Amino acid sequence: MRIVLAAVFAILALAACSKPTELASEANAVYEKGKPELPPESVTLDSIVPIAPPEDVLPADAQPGSLPGDYQPKTTADTVTDYRPGVAGDINGLPPVGNPSALAQAFVDWKARAAAAPGAFEEGQVQLGANQQQYNPSDAELAAAEAGDRLSAALVGADDATKVSVSAVLGPDPAARNYKRFDYRHSDVMGSGRYFYASPPKDATIPGV
Repeated sequence: MRIVLAAVFAILALAACSKPTELASEANAVYEKGKPELPPESVTLDSIVPIAPPEDVLPADAQPGSLPGDYQPKTTADTVTDYRPGVAGDINGLPPVGNPSALAQAFVDWKARAAAAPGAFEEGQVQLGANQQQYNPSDAELAAAEAGDRLSAALVGADDATKVSVSAVLGPDPAARNYKRFDYRHSDVMGSGRYFYASPPKDATIPGV
């Protein structure tokens, strides 16, 4: 019996030393709060069920579902259409940076829609790389943010005539230059997939007008 119990304790100790991971199930734990439980005398080597090692989360640039060393990293910047492909039509419909006046009008329109349909914070799935409180922007907020970012870029180094035309569209209220923008990121989880997330809304202002 001493030999059997010694073998049992050796197996339990080996399982307890397994590195815990973000996706590891608590059901696989051999020890509860660091306190070992002695096995009953009826336990034998044949009755012990092997404990499978937990799955690890791949690095942030890993391709989901692939083996370590065999994944394809995402090398491009995460964008609004990566985050939500369904808004591609709205985003592609925005005027280009080379047309600041039309872009300013689109910015005004989308900002009004965003104010009428705001997003909200939701409980995030931390095990999939989300924040504990994850912001879920509305489609209108995403389009308004993209329009604001494009308009801001269009005004960098713009001449006075361009700034005057944009200012005329935005109107005299300084608050009309303010908007909410977002940053985007992704998380790859082995065996689950690639997940994109938006940052909380960030305060921004159209410059120079």
